[in-house]
Amino acid sequence: MKYVRHKFVKGEAMKTKLAIPDAASLILSLRSVGYTLETAIADIVDNSITAKATEICIDVKWNNDFSYISICDNGFGMNEEDLHQAMKIGSKNPMDQRGHDDLGRFGMGLKTAAFSLCKRLTVGSKLAGTESMSVRVWDIDNIVDSNRWELFDGSATLAWQDASKRLINYNQGTIVVMEKLDRFITENYSDQAIGRFWQRIAEMEKHLSMVFHRFLSGAQAIRIFINGKRVEPWDPFMRQSLATQEFREEYVECNGRNIRIHAFILPHHSKMSISEFDEAGGINGWMEQQGFYVYRNKRLIVPGTWFKMLRKNEPSQLARIQLDLTADMDFEWKIDVKKSSAAPPSILRENIRRIARIAQEASRKVYYFRGAVINQKTRDEDNEAIWEQAIIRGRMFFRLNRDHALLKEVCSELSDGSAKKLSAYMKMVEGFAPMNVSLTGPVSSESDHAEELVNSAVKFCYDLIEVGYSSSEALSKVLQISIYEGMSDVIKSKLKL
Repeated sequence: MKYVRHKFVKGEAMKTKLAIPDAASLILSLRSVGYTLETAIADIVDNSITAKATEICIDVKWNNDFSYISICDNGFGMNEEDLHQAMKIGSKNPMDQRGHDDLGRFGMGLKTAAFSLCKRLTVGSKLAGTESMSVRVWDIDNIVDSNRWELFDGSATLAWQDASKRLINYNQGTIVVMEKLDRFITENYSDQAIGRFWQRIAEMEKHLSMVFHRFLSGAQAIRIFINGKRVEPWDPFMRQSLATQEFREEYVECNGRNIRIHAFILPHHSKMSISEFDEAGGINGWMEQQGFYVYRNKRLIVPGTWFKMLRKNEPSQLARIQLDLTADMDFEWKIDVKKSSAAPPSILRENIRRIARIAQEASRKVYYFRGAVINQKTRDEDNEAIWEQAIIRGRMFFRLNRDHALLKEVCSELSDGSAKKLSAYMKMVEGFAPMNVSLTGPVSSESDHAEELVNSAVKFCYDLIEVGYSSSEALSKVLQISIYEGMSDVIKSKLKL
């Protein structure tokens, strides 16, 4: 036991003792963080994107002589000192401020991701304008034997010799090579095993196309290849489809920082071909892919969740909502080491739930009534919209836009009597419009505007009576409207017929 220094607590000198983690035990524990093949590779690709790579090549080889996975990029390389630091476990302080384009946080991703698949990790890197490559190697078997955190500064394995040739093609860059793939290749080489092997590679490709889709598209798109095949972006929001409807972007403030939220309602299946429908279903299928898509610096963290606030159901499967976070929100949103989970702060839950309910209701309308149009216009176009949306008693209700220029012009030319008749007719159109009649599910029994809602029902009754309906007919019409469900007694008590 080694005593290293003294500390004074309430005037008494107390000795501190070093408690250095056992290398063998810790390195083996780090292998069980919970990565899958696809999440591990995505975590390593994060480093390439942070290094400003424009091309990333992933190679996966399996044969009896040597098997390996390599990720090579043309981003900014590292000198020997920087590489050595990057290979340390916990190479960065998670409390340090990160840049707006930094996809890391804990300084653990490269190592823990690699160790979840392999027992030997080799990283080589070179700076622009240099021919020499700096190399560092972690070998778990060596760490277990020596119980020391020993890094090798070179490698002579067949896998390294084969894989490292790719970095020669770049002026600068970094290559990561994983060997001894005991957690990835778990069965003997056979036709059946190789089929399962390629199935996992296909799943990895789909995962990368989803997680990095915003980096893989646009004017400055990066290129990712898997065994020479380019990975194409998978856009969960089907922005290229003319039938996709989108809400206006919304910004929610949290501790002085804005979170950008953008809801999309995907097209009804009748507006898609079979191949488009299958493609849009994503990795997990339509039911599971609904909800919020949480991004951190444009990198997808969570692909579809209602944060346990609402249930996933079939009518809401068309709702997908983009939610953008920045790197300085990691701890508030509980982003984990694997960058695969997130949870909103309690202060935001009501706002998040409100947006979720609106999106679910909009999805339900498109799902059941494929002609329903729910997309919001830009602010400059608001007065040209035919319909307006309102949340009444927890449901989304559609109302005619009274500020539409054509309607205002017509009303200005009518006599008072005719204007009242038109107003009564418009209220009936709203109340009995298919998308409003079809409202189902529970309504909120409490409302900040309950009295206002009752008064509107009473006024509607009187308007109908004034244009020729009997009192019983007027009341019957009003009580058939979904937003007045369960309010019969209070409306009747208010009426003085």
